[in-house]
Order: sequence, then structure tokens, then C-alpha cells
Amino acid sequence: MHNNQIRSSRRSMLSFFRDIAAVHNLSFTGQEILRALAIGLDGPKRKLVIVEEKNETYDPRVIDLEEVHTCRIKKVYTAIHSSDYKKNRPDDYLKSIALELDLWTQKDPVVVFFYRNEQNSVHEIAELEARVRSWETMLSKILVA
Repeated sequence: MHNNQIRSSRRSMLSFFRDIAAVHNLSFTGQEILRALAIGLDGPKRKLVIVEEKNETYDPRVIDLEEVHTCRIKKVYTAIHSSDYKKNRPDDYLKSIALELDLWTQKDPVVVFFYRNEQNSVHEIAELEARVRSWETMLSKILVA
């Protein structure tokens, strides 16, 4: 039953994601679909579409890459006590991995979470970190061009 709900939710999010792209006349040259996130890049038009599922609704965002001045990966850890650090791996303390986009027009960065410890397993960290690094590399190259 739970898997059916996840599949249905994902299909609904993908449909919403495609509708946002169609409304803005965008065609994705790269896209990523995660548990509660869809991100797509229209390279020629220099637009980034982000759809996040929040409380059973979808939060869409279309970002013109001309507005972005930096892109970076941000990792957040919980407090690490020195006595525990030797027993555990750093990944055991990882709270989130996100892609942060600093925009010229707003003070706070746009934060796109790829990993959250309350939603994902620690076993997913390596794969999700590789995915966020790929996006950071791709967007950084576009921002320089």
C-alpha cells in the first residue's frame, strides 16, 4: 500500500513538473527526479525548474540562470561530540546535503535539498552526493559561460 502511494505521489509530481515546463515553453536538457524533488535544466534558455513536494502540495520555482551568481554544495552536520567522533563515521552526523544558488535579486539563497537525514537513508548519501556534485558542476559551467 505504501509503495502505491509513493508511486502515485511521484507520478503526480512529475505531471506537475511537466506542466510547469510546458507553461514556460521549456525543454529539459538535464533533469533529476528524487523522492520529493524534481529539478530540470533547459540549457539553451538558461532556465532551471525546481518542484518540491511540501505537505502534499507542490512548490514550483523557475529560475533564470542570469539571476544566479554562485552555485555551491552545502552540507550540514549535527553537533559532534569528540568522544563519539572516533566511534562513528562523519556521515552518521550528516543532516543534509543541498545545492545552494545565490541570486543577485534576493538576499537568501535558493536551497535545493538532495539529502535529508529524516527522509533518506545513510546508505543513499554517496549516490545523492554524486548527483548534487554533478548539478553543481553543470550549473557552475553554465554560469561562467
